[in-house]
Amino acid sequence: MILQQGLSSSLLVLIIILGFLGAFLDSSMGMGYGLLSPILIALGLDPLIVVPVLLISQMTTGFTGTIFHSLFRNVDLSSPETQDVKSTALFIGMGVIGMTIAVFLAINLEDFLLYLYIGILMIIAGLLMLPDIGFNFSWKRMLILSGWASFNKAISGGGYGPIMTIGQMTSGRDARESVAVTDFSEAFLSGYGFLLYLICQQICNLNFLITMELSIIMIISGIVATPLGAFLTKRLKKKNTKKIIGFLSILIGLFTLIRFIFAL
Repeated sequence: MILQQGLSSSLLVLIIILGFLGAFLDSSMGMGYGLLSPILIALGLDPLIVVPVLLISQMTTGFTGTIFHSLFRNVDLSSPETQDVKSTALFIGMGVIGMTIAVFLAINLEDFLLYLYIGILMIIAGLLMLPDIGFNFSWKRMLILSGWASFNKAISGGGYGPIMTIGQMTSGRDARESVAVTDFSEAFLSGYGFLLYLICQQICNLNFLITMELSIIMIISGIVATPLGAFLTKRLKKKNTKKIIGFLSILIGLFTLIRFIFAL
């Protein structure tokens, strides 16, 4: 177990690369960071370390990405009255409820059930993105999606980005705005989830030190990647972005189902 053996230089380099790629995908497409969870676990890291590392690092990269999304005018945060600000506040408020419920439920759930649930969910969401499917924007629908996505985030360490990005885009919102608002709200919720994790799991000193070491590595690599991802978002076209995000969502779902098979 890596917890006992320590982190080798080659593993640290690999984690830096993975952190960069995950943050780049997340800041440009509004999703993809959660895919790091099964990869890091497959490398031998304890899931009790992986989840808080992803949460705290995504909080940092999410806020960094929001700054650059604003600079590149992918999102309008100039006034509390803008739809982007209202959407962010709504997602955070409902997300806190979803996350709180999920943390207490996750303690008693088997891992293989989580993998099955998230995997099927991501595949369905991705398939909905491939054809030209659209819905009218509805605050009620966004409320439900926010609570649902945050529930998934707290349970698995991923699943928020695809649901919220896809949900906004199929409701008619611009691709750039959808990605940016998802990044902003996810940053707040990731920080909240990290605090819940610390309270409920009560990490021992050794776990805490390794968690902080990996968090610093992921945060630094993520901060470097987020400006590049935000710049790419500025150049994305809605039609192409929907298909790209759809394929990524299906990929994440298939990867998660593989986790389910190995967990049996």
